[in-house]
Amino acid sequence: MTEIKYGTVPYNILIKLVERTGGLMFSEVEEHFLHPTQKLVSPYPTAILGNHVSELDIAALAVIYTKLSPKIKMTIPTREDIMTRNFLTKEFRTKGLTKLLLGLIDKSNIIPLLLGYIGCMPIKRPFRDNSRELLKKGELRETVDAEWNTLVENIDKGKNLFMFPEGTYNQDGFLNQIKKGVYYLKTKVEDIHFNHFNLTYDTLSFKKAKLHITYGLPFTISKDESVDSVTKLLQDKLGGSYAITLGNLISYLLLRIEDSAQLSIDTLTQSLMKYRDKLIERHPELKFGSELRNLSDAKMVSTIMEKLQKLKYIQLTEGKIKRLESMVQIPKSANNLKKHNVVLYHKNQLTKHLPKLDALVVDAS
Repeated sequence: MTEIKYGTVPYNILIKLVERTGGLMFSEVEEHFLHPTQKLVSPYPTAILGNHVSELDIAALAVIYTKLSPKIKMTIPTREDIMTRNFLTKEFRTKGLTKLLLGLIDKSNIIPLLLGYIGCMPIKRPFRDNSRELLKKGELRETVDAEWNTLVENIDKGKNLFMFPEGTYNQDGFLNQIKKGVYYLKTKVEDIHFNHFNLTYDTLSFKKAKLHITYGLPFTISKDESVDSVTKLLQDKLGGSYAITLGNLISYLLLRIEDSAQLSIDTLTQSLMKYRDKLIERHPELKFGSELRNLSDAKMVSTIMEKLQKLKYIQLTEGKIKRLESMVQIPKSANNLKKHNVVLYHKNQLTKHLPKLDALVVDAS
């Protein structure tokens, strides 16, 4: 019988330290729950699956760990360079006090030590982390198989698993293609359970990103499921759990404005609040950010419009908003869409919710 590795006091303290370090990157973390216990139910053995947005996801996992029930030690597949020296200052090009703090943390080499202790396992990804060299030598397949075997061995030793089924960061605001890892896993680990979470980042409404975490419900995958059916199931679970935030809902509405239309910030705010109220009334199952739920005046909307004007997505003239062509232009590549079209990026977070949103717009017209 497998001895389950429950989180120890030192382990839980180190998780909290990783959480606090990552917290420097967020303006706030808001949590949403689908389970009535307000926990992420994860009996042994469980694979906990989530969408993969950025390097900040590792800090998000530390927050998520605090909501696990029960708290069992985790194995976390991690990109190889995160486990190396000076990662923080190379990856996060910050300024001022934050840069100083990250530099001190890097010099201490504590992050690789902490991540290794809490269960992070460095893995190679196709065409990253020297994988081209392995591919040329014909060793990539063997390396990937060995890494999967190590993951399964860790589960067999009494640990649960955090896993990003996309394998790489999603670039356009929504999910990347779901890889075959979960399908492979359910064939290798008998009676494995599954649960899921969603990470929704609002970088439009705040100076630093606000993170919304939606905690899911347990589910199972039968041994008879095909690769395609597993893929669709995960797309529905992960894609359907994006939180509706001020940033992504205002992006959705802005992209529906006619090119020639001009409206005041107050009019946009009133339309946004009416639309929000109808959406909450008709779809209480959706999760809404508190800044959107509590919106009662044009202050935050004005701040967002000023940001969009600086980014040259809109023109503001005497409080009137005119959408510019740059907002509706689709870049040639979806790579790093947040940089090239932040409005479209946030709107894409709502991809799975679009039938509900579009129907409501039609009803309201």
